[in-house]
Amino acid sequence: MTLRGIFFLLLALLVFTVQDAMVKYLTESHAVLQILTWRILIVVCILGCIAKYKLGWQFLNTDRRALMFLRGFLAFAAFTNYYFALSYLPLADAATVYMTAPLFVTALSVPMLGEQVGMRRWVAVTIGFTAVVYMLNPGSDIFQPIAALPLASALFYSFIPIVTRLFDTRDHTLTIVFYTALSYAVFCLLASILVHLWPATPHDQGIWASIAQPWNTMNTSVWVLTFITSLLFTVGIVCITSAYRLAQASVLAPFEYSYLIWATLIGYLFFADVPTVRTWFAGLIIAGSGVYIAIREHQTAALIKAKPT
Repeated sequence: MTLRGIFFLLLALLVFTVQDAMVKYLTESHAVLQILTWRILIVVCILGCIAKYKLGWQFLNTDRRALMFLRGFLAFAAFTNYYFALSYLPLADAATVYMTAPLFVTALSVPMLGEQVGMRRWVAVTIGFTAVVYMLNPGSDIFQPIAALPLASALFYSFIPIVTRLFDTRDHTLTIVFYTALSYAVFCLLASILVHLWPATPHDQGIWASIAQPWNTMNTSVWVLTFITSLLFTVGIVCITSAYRLAQASVLAPFEYSYLIWATLIGYLFFADVPTVRTWFAGLIIAGSGVYIAIREHQTAALIKAKPT
């Protein structure tokens, strides 16, 4: 079961990375929000069909819709920040900063879930974030403020597993995933309406100029690629959900960092991006910190379990 879980996780991360590269390619000629909105609308349709086939209309029944819509908002904030950054940054650079999410989860689990985090894990968290600061190199001439967007994305994403822990077995996984995607789509539509009402002008600069881009006509090839990204996104969700049902999170956590390998490889193959020395160094430190935290959490859980009651 554990090996199958690891396989599904590795497959999910590979699928997500390919999908990220395709979105990055599409946003070179189309507005980021345009691609994300159409993608999530197609995903909602696909997930709705799967859920209806598996569970019937009962998949819509839940008394935790507010919590699921909160999860959807967090997904919207996380992925939107990430893809706006991805339209400007190399895939490996964005992925390296984004992989601080597990560090955020560790830090936030203390105030939000009341969990105990030892000094060693706090040191690992500190080292990981120090590596991000080193990589971004704030204050230098080459620093781009947009490079910090994956950090915001990681922060929003880190709330998702914390919120997910508040669910119980009453709700089917497909119900949770469907409502998350549906609320994600609602926020994308609201953001799209806002952009169309207040579009950026040629004189605007900064983040709003990047967000409020005009939508361009999508030809057949763009529609096909957008549909493929939607399919890949759906496959990734199903695979990663299956992975965490088959294996413990503490076992899977170190393998999450395979995303950095896929991002570096696909970024080079698709866009000829070669990571800088800072990116390589920061990536190794962040991955090392995350793996150490996962090992410590596994050891701590094992000790607690072994204690006589």
